[in-house]
Amino acid sequence: MSISIVSLASGSKGNATLVFSDTTAILVDAGVSYSRLNAALRQFGLSTAKLDGVVVTHEHTDHIAALPRVGKETKVYAHPSTAQEILRRQGELNGYCEVDFYEGGFTVGDIEVIPFRIPHDAVYPLGYSFRVKGGAQVSVATDMGKPTVGVYNNIRGSEAVLIEANHDVAMLRSGPYPENLKRRILGDNGHLSNDMTALFAERLTGSAVRTMLLGHLSENNNLPELALGAVKGRLEARRCDDIAVAVAYQYVASEVYEVK
Repeated sequence: MSISIVSLASGSKGNATLVFSDTTAILVDAGVSYSRLNAALRQFGLSTAKLDGVVVTHEHTDHIAALPRVGKETKVYAHPSTAQEILRRQGELNGYCEVDFYEGGFTVGDIEVIPFRIPHDAVYPLGYSFRVKGGAQVSVATDMGKPTVGVYNNIRGSEAVLIEANHDVAMLRSGPYPENLKRRILGDNGHLSNDMTALFAERLTGSAVRTMLLGHLSENNNLPELALGAVKGRLEARRCDDIAVAVAYQYVASEVYEVK
């Protein structure tokens, strides 16, 4: 059985990733408008009403913007602490499904959902791996200040990974952001720089990973060519040619990556 992953939108203005098998479709985050989300899903013969569920990484607006409307049409899965914070922020949380021992994972259709902790300045931020019978697996791990051992252990078995490459450090330091925001982004609970992602990519050599989709690029503090150059350059220096690297964009869906 195969599983596929495609980024529908990735960046500081909204995030949504589609993970699907032959019979099950799961959305990771709903951080763009309801209408844009459905327009993107139509490319795959889907709509928010046809989804088997939405899993939420954390409560920041660029990950939950459309959740009030989407939750009226499908199930919503989130850690209880995150769910409570979403309810506080948005005033409603439609479609919420309680899961016993959320961190232990759960199943949606024929896809096993495996949450794992990531370091970010949110209540209970999570990344996710998704696995189907037979072992094919993909992962989503964005919005994290540093690539921890736990993140590595959870994604090393995935052939396709959407991982953050948020900023170029030089662009961020010399840019217009206020100093407190720069410190937040650069901190251990902030966002991954291109260079940190490149080091993480180097560490993933020899793992199951064959595709790295670089996501959550900052429009103000990064460029696709800088992110690609940093990660590809590091892999080439290690003479690693078995990991393909691509960029996930804010306004255009990525290629569909199928893992069998």
